[in-house]
Amino acid sequence: MDLFESIILGLIQGILEWVPVSSEGISSLVMVNFFGKSIQDAIYLSIWLHIGTLLAALLYFRKEIRNILVNLPDYLKKQKSETSTITSFLIVATLCSVGIGGIIFFYGLEKISLTGAGATLAIGVLLIFTGILQKTAQKTALIKKTQLKDSIYSGLAQGFAILPGISRSGITSSVLLLRKYSADQALRLSFLMSIPAVMAATAALLLKQTIVINAGSITALVVAAVSGFLTIKYFLKLAQKIDFSYFCFILGALSLLAAFL
Repeated sequence: MDLFESIILGLIQGILEWVPVSSEGISSLVMVNFFGKSIQDAIYLSIWLHIGTLLAALLYFRKEIRNILVNLPDYLKKQKSETSTITSFLIVATLCSVGIGGIIFFYGLEKISLTGAGATLAIGVLLIFTGILQKTAQKTALIKKTQLKDSIYSGLAQGFAILPGISRSGITSSVLLLRKYSADQALRLSFLMSIPAVMAATAALLLKQTIVINAGSITALVVAAVSGFLTIKYFLKLAQKIDFSYFCFILGALSLLAAFL
């Protein structure tokens, strides 16, 4: 990536990670159609960019993370508390995500041989799917007690978010909303789930050696981290107030149209 590409992709990731519109899908569309990247390279670079917003999420959710870490001795002693329940939720969700995401990452991505138009078409379809899922999920004001079986559903869903066009926050929060969690509760659990999942994806990325660490990739990561931290508070609130399913429908439809032109 040159400097211009690094800044653009870092900004896309940093700003759009916090709303359910698939930052990976949008950055992949840009990379495939404007920067001449293959769909595989676009996915790998998108995962890399998530490291930047991971740093922003760690800082923003530092209180919740600190509570979880401080509670670990009690958790290991099997002392019950809401924090311990959330810890179990995150562990189970992460294992489910790693299972599905790992299969796709190590065995599925290399078999994808889509051209620019084919990749655009596939991303468009997945964006529309994301929009439909969000439209189906109804928001509620009720606070629900965290349940482990819900971590399985949301964790499995998160694993499929490695595919560009499926919004990670969109699919996980929609699953939690369908399970009758409040909108705020669903979003917070969704982004807490993202932290260990992105760490696992980063480890897989480095293990597979698919990213060249140079000035361009570092710049993109830094831009994603800074822009992500500056926008996370505002966009998390915005995500609770605005129905972003229409954005997914419109962008998905435009992608389908572009694929056939």
